Amino acid sequence: MQPEQTVYFAQGKLLITAEYTVLHGALALAVPTVKGQYLAFTPGPEPLYWEAEDVHGMTWLKGYVMREPSLAFVHSCIQGAMELKGQFGKLRGRVKTRLEFERSWGWGTSSTCISLIAQWLEVDAMALHAKVSKGSGYDVACATATGPMLFRKDENGCSIQPVSLNHWPTEHLFFGYSGQKQDSQTAVEGYLQETLALGVIAESTDWTQKILEANEAGPLRDLIIGHEAFMGRHLGMKSPLSGQTAPSCGKSLGAWGGDFGLFCIQEAKDLAYLQQDGYGPIFAWKEVVRHG
Repeated sequence: MQPEQTVYFAQGKLLITAEYTVLHGALALAVPTVKGQYLAFTPGPEPLYWEAEDVHGMTWLKGYVMREPSLAFVHSCIQGAMELKGQFGKLRGRVKTRLEFERSWGWGTSSTCISLIAQWLEVDAMALHAKVSKGSGYDVACATATGPMLFRKDENGCSIQPVSLNHWPTEHLFFGYSGQKQDSQTAVEGYLQETLALGVIAESTDWTQKILEANEAGPLRDLIIGHEAFMGRHLGMKSPLSGQTAPSCGKSLGAWGGDFGLFCIQEAKDLAYLQQDGYGPIFAWKEVVRHG
């Protein structure tokens, strides 16, 4: 008789507003993605063996969790989960994970891993996140969310408020990949060393609230562009999107300089300009975002 296999799923994430400032308590708008990562656990007598497949079915991590250096993050997550459970025995069996999105996209390879291990070992995902990551936690919250959310990091951990974006002109919204993958954890660690003025947190929160309330393509595009300019001033950096041949119509997402941008496209020619500028793949909003 074959051992019974259990399967878990965690969604990816995209941070729409308040990149970086969310780490210091600014209100952020975040969305879960339709695509995510699966984890299948099969109990067995051998020491815990881990195999991770990418979206193409290629193995990119494998080995015994207690021995393989490349599985250090997985090991720390499992160890943290066992500490939360108050159990310290060695797990046995086999785990196989499978991504539905490219690892280079920045949609949450690590955050989905945290969520999956929390689901599997039956611990609170946000508590596990606090043990193994310095990020805000919005990404782990997205892993099991039913739709878009307002997220704020606070003294109690975080506050999460589900929101509807049905009023948004999402037919005009597109995500474009820049082809320049960024290390989010490194960006987080660097930013956390900076002192942030309370006025910046308030201004960032105001941009989030204004963007959330927009209901027409023109005003939403202007707010997205304004958010990008605000963040550029705050970081003292030039927008990664400034080389566009198309009229300005987007903002960076995540760690600046890579991953995806969000673009509000009002004319078909602007979408062609993005492709000419090297963005690709480009996805329509409805292809990416889970709405419940």
